Amino acid sequence: MYHSRIDYDESMRIHDTWFSGRRVDVDISDGRIQSISPATSAPSDAAMSGGMVCPHFAEPHVHLDATQLGARLPNRSGTLFEGIDNWATLRSSVNAEDVRERALKTVGWYLRQGTSRIRTHVDTASRTAAEALIALREELKDPSVLGMPVELEVVAFPQEGILTDPQREADWRAVVELGCDAVGCIPHYETSHDAGDATVRMCFDLAEAHGLKVDLHCDETDDPAWRALLAVCAEAERRGMTGQVVAGHCTAMHSWPDDLAERACARVAETGVQVVTNPLDNIVLQGRADRYPKRRGLTRVDELWAAGAMVGIGHDSVVDPWYRLGTANMLDPAYMLVHAGHLTGEAEMTRVFATLHRENHHPFGSPPAIAAGEPATFLWFAASDPIEALRTRLPPRVFYRGQELQS
Repeated sequence: MYHSRIDYDESMRIHDTWFSGRRVDVDISDGRIQSISPATSAPSDAAMSGGMVCPHFAEPHVHLDATQLGARLPNRSGTLFEGIDNWATLRSSVNAEDVRERALKTVGWYLRQGTSRIRTHVDTASRTAAEALIALREELKDPSVLGMPVELEVVAFPQEGILTDPQREADWRAVVELGCDAVGCIPHYETSHDAGDATVRMCFDLAEAHGLKVDLHCDETDDPAWRALLAVCAEAERRGMTGQVVAGHCTAMHSWPDDLAERACARVAETGVQVVTNPLDNIVLQGRADRYPKRRGLTRVDELWAAGAMVGIGHDSVVDPWYRLGTANMLDPAYMLVHAGHLTGEAEMTRVFATLHRENHHPFGSPPAIAAGEPATFLWFAASDPIEALRTRLPPRVFYRGQELQS
């Protein structure tokens, strides 16, 4: 359990801290930022000196219905499909309190490490889990639960497809009716490419009917024949849903011919679809059937960037049937992406870090502002810059309206 308390007087100063590429002093009073000015000589009353300030992180892709279940039925093969099978076995045994307790534990981990906006997918085959997470979404708006409010969004996600069984489509539609924030699907789990593209259209239809956003698991496979991302871009463009569509994973792109990938990256940028890469899961789930060399299993982040596309970074799994590890520290998937994506240039590493508090907020709206007159809600890292923060991956001090979150 977490709570907030004021560690300082009504006013405080952070001296000579890194912020947006410069060293500044930040003056705070009455829970708001009063000024951000070039760093001066150290004042005697500075509450903190040095380090780095940035906005809170956001998590655009996690599965809180299955979190903390990794040890109950271990994934022996380490594959995506065994993870799906294991979850299908486990989900019939969970009740609402079990879902709430496991999810709340993981949300607490996220919050303590600086993430206060979380988008979770929920398997629509479990109405129990869906109802529990929608109830938790409302509960987390109360700052007394974890010490500050957490913004939770819930995506209706048909883990085993929509057209694979009539009951799955019925369950999917029923969970959307419960009051989800976005509609999802999983085209590559359908029985054919045509069926997969049909579910993309169905997903957009249902989202439009309810005035919701779209968030799909897209082409999470090593098979280069899967190209649902192109259908997603076409539907987003046709329906004028720029900025309202997220495509998660997109790992088949790593095996596409380069000319096709180049066209797809351009289409993603043109249509305003955000791709969310999930480096921790996909570096271990993909390439399982390969001998050597083994494919890395990540989407083409560098080429998406070069095309002007928006990319987010998700943790995806936290101790669940797909990924037994995980800490809910968003610096971990960022660190994995830097290595697996060959993004070790200084500008690239800085951009990866910034994604956590910039592009990762896109599914929720605008990133939080750190500016004079705004609430003093921010993270303070004992690191000299973003690259050092990635290197050490130490948790920040978390502030909300001038108060520090304490364990």
